[in-house]
Amino acid sequence: MDSVYEKVRERLDKFPQGFPKTASGVELKILKTLFSPEEAELLLFLSPATPKPASAIAGEAGRAVKEIEDVLYGMSKRGLIFRLRPPGAPNLYLLVPWVVGIWEFQLKNLNLDNIKLFERYFEEGMVSERKRSKTGGFRVVPVEKEIQQTAGIEPYEKVSEIINSNTRFAVAECICRKESKMVGKGCEKLLEACMMFGAAADYYIENGFGREITKEEAHKILAKTEEEGLVHCSSNHAGQKMLICNCCGCCCKALGYINKYNIPTAVAHSSYYAQIDEQICSGCESCLERCQVKAIKMENDHARVSKDRCIGCGLCVSSCPTDSISMVHKRPDEGPPLFLDGNALIQAMAKEKNKPFPFA
Repeated sequence: MDSVYEKVRERLDKFPQGFPKTASGVELKILKTLFSPEEAELLLFLSPATPKPASAIAGEAGRAVKEIEDVLYGMSKRGLIFRLRPPGAPNLYLLVPWVVGIWEFQLKNLNLDNIKLFERYFEEGMVSERKRSKTGGFRVVPVEKEIQQTAGIEPYEKVSEIINSNTRFAVAECICRKESKMVGKGCEKLLEACMMFGAAADYYIENGFGREITKEEAHKILAKTEEEGLVHCSSNHAGQKMLICNCCGCCCKALGYINKYNIPTAVAHSSYYAQIDEQICSGCESCLERCQVKAIKMENDHARVSKDRCIGCGLCVSSCPTDSISMVHKRPDEGPPLFLDGNALIQAMAKEKNKPFPFA
């Protein structure tokens, strides 16, 4: 039985995001908790890039379609594989990575036992995997009102543009803060704060992972997250986006890579950084609390920003009572790479780790 779970682990590890083997084998415990042996076998026939109907998967697996249709649908309902529902056509199924993917889709299935396994695997497997990569899959999107005076703002830097370019919207709980709260840790910042769009919204709504909202509600949630000091993050490419996460520095894994493990490349910074006018700064320290990555310190009774550590979120600017902080646009050679689309991003991550994508 262990052999099929090891094959699943190897397959998931072919994604650029990785699913590495650990000395403790905690990853196999996770897979056995999530997948039955039959489900694990079927997972081996799913593609990471080409959605397939149950009929195609059945043919490759040498199984009858009727035998596996319900199994595949059940797996997709539990967040183990992705499901697309083309109008007037059969459901299509797609293999997804551990992150962003299977782990985030476990919102409805969390309990103290599997949270313990997930957190252990994060520490033993995913931190070292993240250190191997310099390409950030997530990119910070700044508080928009703080960069409105900048000439030539690109659409990917305007968080409102990400929302307005979509037609279907969902909001879900942040799995990072939910896990922390369930084990008695974490913070009191907004829990229902992650937004999905398009096919991702369809999937979350139909599976009950999140609830459908209107465009107006999406903008209101965005304003609430800024008020509570959460960092807007989305995928590190131009064009259509499928999500906006709103992250805190204490619970969220993406910012945790920076704060706890000092991996500055884990999240691509925005094209801006904060700058403080020491002649105006009153030393009130309000910006220290707002900064989610500890990029601001007090020196000689004034706040000072570490430009290298600043992720360009703009939260400190929006809360400064003396207007002594401003957002400065970086030179083109200073900013992190932005990719043309999702495929270009995944190809860059794959090349960096010598993991050809898509894989067979």
